[in-house]
Amino acid sequence: MKKIILMLVMTVIVISAKAQVPYFAGTVGDGKLYGYTSLKARPGINAQETYTTFQYGLGNYTAVGLDLYTGANCSYAGYLFRAGKKISKWFGIGGQITPSFDLNNNFKFSYFTSALYMNGAISKDGNFFWCSNTWWVVNDGADNTLTNWEYLGYAFSLKNGHSITPMVGAIHSWKFDQDVDIAAGLYYSIKSWNIYLWGNDFLKDHPRVVVGVDFAL
Repeated sequence: MKKIILMLVMTVIVISAKAQVPYFAGTVGDGKLYGYTSLKARPGINAQETYTTFQYGLGNYTAVGLDLYTGANCSYAGYLFRAGKKISKWFGIGGQITPSFDLNNNFKFSYFTSALYMNGAISKDGNFFWCSNTWWVVNDGADNTLTNWEYLGYAFSLKNGHSITPMVGAIHSWKFDQDVDIAAGLYYSIKSWNIYLWGNDFLKDHPRVVVGVDFAL
């Protein structure tokens, strides 16, 4: 399960599109390809979003990749570089930078995302774990954002090497100028594949729901 967790590598292209799965410090691994795609929706209103990323490992601790985000009347592409390492069972740290460009406006620069990922085990067997994601987004023509996500998770082993991992956490601005949002979800792991169901804004009229799938080959 530890190897599966370390292969869960992805990035976000729009920080305001919350209810994302958590991100871990490790990269996909030397010469490996990582892919992820998801659909985000708010049942009851027309607010669908998609996010897709492909990343390729350059060595055991770095990766490069491409992102594509689409939303209501918008689409963006981003180029990412990330690095990360598991220092010990109890702590890993990684980072990422991603400039993003508007596909509807002659590929005009739109925003620059940087992220800090940290995670580690809580229990000796590694099944109970924590992770923290810090996102700093510099926007062209809009206010910048500094946001944090904290999660706790537990991996339950199933038959045939499968597992299911529920997680719960909080999303908040470092300015603490708005309500803290609760996010929760789970992923089901089948060898090198993971299937995600996530959500947030549970107390609002139209909570956000995310379904996604990823792989590392």
